[in-house]
Amino acid sequence: MGLGPQKPVVVYDGACGICAGNLKWLYRLDTLKKFDATPYQAQDLLRLFPHLKLEECEKTMHLVFPDGRTYTGADAFRQIFLRMPLMFLVGALLSIPPLPWVLRKLYPILARNRYRIGGKCELPVQPDLKDDQAIKSR
Repeated sequence: MGLGPQKPVVVYDGACGICAGNLKWLYRLDTLKKFDATPYQAQDLLRLFPHLKLEECEKTMHLVFPDGRTYTGADAFRQIFLRMPLMFLVGALLSIPPLPWVLRKLYPILARNRYRIGGKCELPVQPDLKDDQAIKSR
């Protein structure tokens, strides 16, 4: 049995146009390659991250660290930004009260309407992958 993911993993909705667009920005801005990503629809998701609940992954983006710490929604975005040199200032600004509270209230509205706003993507059928091969690494 291989080791689990070695980097924080962004768990996103692979069928969401907004999520797919944000993932492209993540890869561009993550100059230090600190993050990997996988759609919540990946077959091995719950094997790799048994503490996740699929119902919650359907509702909101997750950021899962190798030690199991998990952030969701607006908090996940903030944690990602705080770890990227090009976005650190944005992450710091998003940490100033009352912004975290406001963003936690707004994120679910965006998430519920994501297909209406950003459209839906078709997902290819994924083969059953092993450990970190299931995660899109760069």
